[in-house]
Amino acid sequence: TDFVPSDPSGRKFTLALTGITGRDISTVSELVFFLLPGVSLPQDHGAMLFWQIVSTPSSNTMTSTPFTSGATTTEFELVGAIANHKPSGVFRTGWATNETLSSAMNSATSTITINLGVSIEPISSVQNIGVIPDKTTHVAKKIASDLFNYMQSFDTGSGGAGNMVVPKNIFDRWMSRFEAKARVDPNFFMKDSS
Repeated sequence: TDFVPSDPSGRKFTLALTGITGRDISTVSELVFFLLPGVSLPQDHGAMLFWQIVSTPSSNTMTSTPFTSGATTTEFELVGAIANHKPSGVFRTGWATNETLSSAMNSATSTITINLGVSIEPISSVQNIGVIPDKTTHVAKKIASDLFNYMQSFDTGSGGAGNMVVPKNIFDRWMSRFEAKARVDPNFFMKDSS
């Protein structure tokens, strides 16, 4: 469970998080990234934390790394950065709302590995980095789609083309259903309904 050097320069390190389920991954909303006491980075350098998804077909026996044939690997995405003057940070992962990760989690035929990467970079490259953009638009679309599909199932068809006629209490009924489903699975609306 230690980061291992991943290039000859000794400035890039990786850690593969394996053996975790999609539900476990989606509940990780933040990562804490810090320097251990007594440890410092090289002068005028910072550490950037990245993550990537590796989705491997379950039938594939992983003997050494998740980068075996048949694996789907995304590009590394920035999570955040620290430096000697800011030796720790709490960074949002966005994993619960990441479309690619959501698709991989919903696949019954693949095993997911999250690779974390650390890159020691000049401080000029690290400055002004710290938070990943919020992916609320994707979440809003998924919730709106769930509401629309629910309302559409009650449409009487008497409203004419382009109009929907539904009972007056439809929103309250949908909200009760949504809350009940969210208690069982907080990310149910992120899953494909097909």
